[in-house]
Amino acid sequence: MSLLCHELKPRRKTHPETVHYSMIHRYIFLCSFILFLASCGPAQENKGEESTGTLHLEQTTDYLRIMNGDQPVLNYWLTPQLPDGLPEHYTRSGFIHPIHSPSGQVVSDGFPAGYAHQNGFFSAWTNTTFRDSFVDFWNTHKELATLRNQEIVETVKEDGIIGFKARIDHLSNAHGLILAEELTVRVHDRDDVFVWDVRSEQTNITEDTLILNKHLYGGLGVRGSKYWNAKDTTNFMGLADFLTSDGLTRDSANHTHPEWTAIYGDLPGGKAGMAVIPHPENFRWPVGVRVHPDLPYFSVSPITEKAAFIAPGQTYLARYRVVVFDGEVPVDLLSSF
Repeated sequence: MSLLCHELKPRRKTHPETVHYSMIHRYIFLCSFILFLASCGPAQENKGEESTGTLHLEQTTDYLRIMNGDQPVLNYWLTPQLPDGLPEHYTRSGFIHPIHSPSGQVVSDGFPAGYAHQNGFFSAWTNTTFRDSFVDFWNTHKELATLRNQEIVETVKEDGIIGFKARIDHLSNAHGLILAEELTVRVHDRDDVFVWDVRSEQTNITEDTLILNKHLYGGLGVRGSKYWNAKDTTNFMGLADFLTSDGLTRDSANHTHPEWTAIYGDLPGGKAGMAVIPHPENFRWPVGVRVHPDLPYFSVSPITEKAAFIAPGQTYLARYRVVVFDGEVPVDLLSSF
């Protein structure tokens, strides 16, 4: 059962609140998000290199890359990655990095110094309970769980849009496959900013409930550039800046509920960054955000204040628009989506 249209009922009264959507937001934000909704429609299946307008998609054994002309937009990793010198438990695939701005700046980081469990744009739960045991899909160094790309289900080519749908397995070391995720990414043909839409559908394929315990973070993770990481003594240029739709910054944005959150800062080629706009039909919208006081990352998380769960056979659906920009945060543009 999809969580898009139905409120789920607990299997036992002792469970926390289930994941659901508020019907009123459908009507309030229908007009302003009509194009966003349309961009999440059915996809066309294609094979090999694909192109539409100036966009094209390239696939190798290890990664899938989307280009805008000769400029890369993003990479999605198909095969397990592990940089030299890191322990095996950091091995991971199924994440997006590098993420490029229109001028070619890389605004994300993969396997960052000191925090090798965070990779670009990724989705993982942190504090969960499954069959009465603790499972952490986010912190792979705890050696409890990981994420792994399973396959590319299809590629997407429409007028002015190119992208892909991937299957990602959320695997517990003790219990095996718990969540099967379908991740759809659709990049728009635009070069003043790079705009892409993300649809994540995580289905509990087991016969037991996955409890999402209240926690500081968990859900969507966004890791900013190595040039904003003070632990990276080779590349560090300065701490990242944050800005939300409410005008809040690093010092005040943590665990608030903005309509969008941006991370940005100085890079070798000038200032650049990226912003995430959660869809208004996402669970517990406007969704809480974890903005770290020192590190260049934030999490869009519906469990910062209250637990939830995903029952057997049920699906957690989340959608986001990502805007990657050069220079200062394009506040007016972000507010117009």
